[in-house]
Amino acid sequence: MTTLPGTGCRYRFTPSDWKFIVESLDDSARGRAGLASLCRDPDSVQQILDHPKLFEAVVMSRAAVAVSPVLFFSVVVRHTLKRIGVEEPEVADYVAIACAEFKMPAPGLATQPLAEIPSLYSADYIDALESARGPERFFIHMQCANQFMVLTCLYPSFLQHRAERRGAPGVGFYEGVVMSHLQAASHHVLADEFALHDVLERLSEAFPPVRRAMNYTAREYLSLGA
Repeated sequence: MTTLPGTGCRYRFTPSDWKFIVESLDDSARGRAGLASLCRDPDSVQQILDHPKLFEAVVMSRAAVAVSPVLFFSVVVRHTLKRIGVEEPEVADYVAIACAEFKMPAPGLATQPLAEIPSLYSADYIDALESARGPERFFIHMQCANQFMVLTCLYPSFLQHRAERRGAPGVGFYEGVVMSHLQAASHHVLADEFALHDVLERLSEAFPPVRRAMNYTAREYLSLGA
């Protein structure tokens, strides 16, 4: 995790991302000019990002290979969470940025082999917490929660394969790990300082249906190698 996942995916979009958004939603010069203007209006951006045509373009268009991981996951995660009634944009942004920061593969994007993830054992994080103090505890909780959130949401078959081949814990176990570490992070003083308390708490409460919905999206729409 190179940065602290937080809210505000739109502030991380590249110029190419904005170009893709505008061109995906209107193929006329006048329409593109109008959309470009709306993209500069904070009150209009969320409606634009929620447009069904944008989701379709992100998962189906060949041009989507040029978009950033943040835009890709922002649109996909938001679409998925809205479908199950998790309406808060901040929660979708958090999950999207966690996926992008862990550099999980999206179609056309560079991949990080799953075997190269720093730790696939939750016990390693528990050991680290025993000697951690102050802010370090918060970041350990966050890193553990985010790592296994991405794996359980996008790679349940990978975790299931490890469980069957090596006797490792299954998806259900790691779902609980995500929830407990999100909850622990939400109670840390830094959660308030980074304005993440409500996001972490909401995501912890909603995570089981979030995880299942993301599993469906990954299976139906994304080409993710395990």
